[in-house]
Amino acid sequence: PASATNILSLYSQKAPGNLDYNIRLKRYEIGRTFKPIYDVRKVIERIPVYTLPKLHKPVDNDAIERLAVISRAIQRTQSLTITYSSVSSGTSTRQIVPVAFADNWLQWHLRAYDRKREKYADFVFRRIQLANPIEGDTIRNHEHPNNDKEWHSFIDLKIKAHPHNLANVESFAIGTDGVSVEIRAAMTGYFLRIWNVDCSPDASLRGKAYQYVLANMAEVAKVADLRLAPGYDSEMQN
Repeated sequence: PASATNILSLYSQKAPGNLDYNIRLKRYEIGRTFKPIYDVRKVIERIPVYTLPKLHKPVDNDAIERLAVISRAIQRTQSLTITYSSVSSGTSTRQIVPVAFADNWLQWHLRAYDRKREKYADFVFRRIQLANPIEGDTIRNHEHPNNDKEWHSFIDLKIKAHPHNLANVESFAIGTDGVSVEIRAAMTGYFLRIWNVDCSPDASLRGKAYQYVLANMAEVAKVADLRLAPGYDSEMQN
């Protein structure tokens, strides 16, 4: 069709060398000197990809109001009283100073300063049953969102192929040199757990599930809580 011919002609002008015309087959083919001129990420977005379902929706209809209350508190740097159901301590009332929302691929978390435990912590959003602002409350300096060092600090994780569990490393995208992943320090434990990165001192975890190791563990442990990381010895961080 003429429209297709015009499009190919315009593309050839914009990217000379990217197309070759095969006279025998009467068709255009990728050129030997092909170089992409469009953002590959935009192309990838158009490829249909099936995504695994989650056990829980990040936010259901019943949680919209709580989401709104917490979002306003974050914007206004305001403290909240919440009713929270913890796996270890059951349901209780907490006073928190919210910092930000985070998605660890499995569920949403609320990063906040917990006045009960006197430290910044993560709260599973769907376990927050009630959330109400504390009117007229004063946010003290040590609990201010700007002072959450783990949240505001970014670190590079040096991820390498597992020396015992991954054969033919060259055939994997990670390669022999590994990859570097920049991440918020507060989210490090979740990332390492989801990717089953072996964080034992001597890469001792066995099995095909553990294909990677954390190469700069000593450096990362100085700024991030690694208790969720597979094989990590918490005694090393105390």
